[in-house]
Amino acid sequence: MDSIVSENFAFSSSVSADVWHPQKDDKSYEWWYFDALSDDGREAVIIIFLDNFVYSPRYNRETISISGNKRFPAVSFTYYRDGQILYRSVTEFHFSDFHASEEVPECRIGESSFRFERAPYGSGYFVSVNAEISGGRKIDANLEWLSIEADLAPDDFCYQERRHCWNMVAPRADVTGRITVKNDHGENLEEYHFRGTGYHDHNLDNRWLAMTVRDWHWGRVHFADSTAVFYRFRESDEEDATTRLILIRNGELQKHDVWFEEHDYVRDRFGIRYPSLMRLLSNDEIEMTIRPHGAVDSSFYFLRSLSEFTIMAGGSEPRTTMGLTEYISPRSLRHQWLNWLSDVRTGKDGRSSYF
Repeated sequence: MDSIVSENFAFSSSVSADVWHPQKDDKSYEWWYFDALSDDGREAVIIIFLDNFVYSPRYNRETISISGNKRFPAVSFTYYRDGQILYRSVTEFHFSDFHASEEVPECRIGESSFRFERAPYGSGYFVSVNAEISGGRKIDANLEWLSIEADLAPDDFCYQERRHCWNMVAPRADVTGRITVKNDHGENLEEYHFRGTGYHDHNLDNRWLAMTVRDWHWGRVHFADSTAVFYRFRESDEEDATTRLILIRNGELQKHDVWFEEHDYVRDRFGIRYPSLMRLLSNDEIEMTIRPHGAVDSSFYFLRSLSEFTIMAGGSEPRTTMGLTEYISPRSLRHQWLNWLSDVRTGKDGRSSYF
């Protein structure tokens, strides 16, 4: 199985590499991403832990220092149900509130955390989010990502100077847990029990996102017997993107070079221009079409959507189901006024945002 490695891009699927990789450059960033769709397709949960919040105006200041180690960790939580966001929290913390291990996969930011554990019934991640939201309420979410397909390319991990690394740690997991909303007295207001299929990856780079990434499109979908993930990453100084389609089934990971087509561009409410139809075509007769539906979350720099995936392989009948896609266009992060507008949606020092 060949590695996916280009001059500025590297791929792996490694639990052991899912640790923190501290860098001296203030603009380096690292995040751990967890998502899941419920079995009935009504709910989605997205949780992200960031050692440097790439959408923060403090991170995106023009001044760059490689010695100050001034970083801006954050935790993002989104709970989407029946076509709308029910609860959303993005909270930035002081760096002293960030604790992560360079030896084992675990991280704590404020009162939220994740950790990898092995148990007799399997291995996986325990994820806990304790975050303030508007109206003095609190989100208390505790979920488990029990790995079904994980650690599929552990020897491919490669993180060097000026290289982006995508570690697709666990592309398929059984996700269960509970999301509780409490008032300012700690009393339960709402409670949701979640069960579905999830995904976990880890991205890291030693460079400033706004200056190095032109655009970034990715998505994943779970079928009954397999998972498909695509990733399209283009640097600011490149015309061609690194594009891959990865299929996972029965503990095997297959990587495919693909042609990527985009059609029928539209704009979301924040002005991001994105394709409403995408097609991926491989030499070995695999075709996947993707049609974004409602936005799960969006901003001036990214759009996360519930999307319809249809895949055909080797002349087989097409299969269709729902998955998640995300489009990132970070160049506008250099505009300070957009940073300010985005900042009002971000909580500070563990407190909730204004909106």
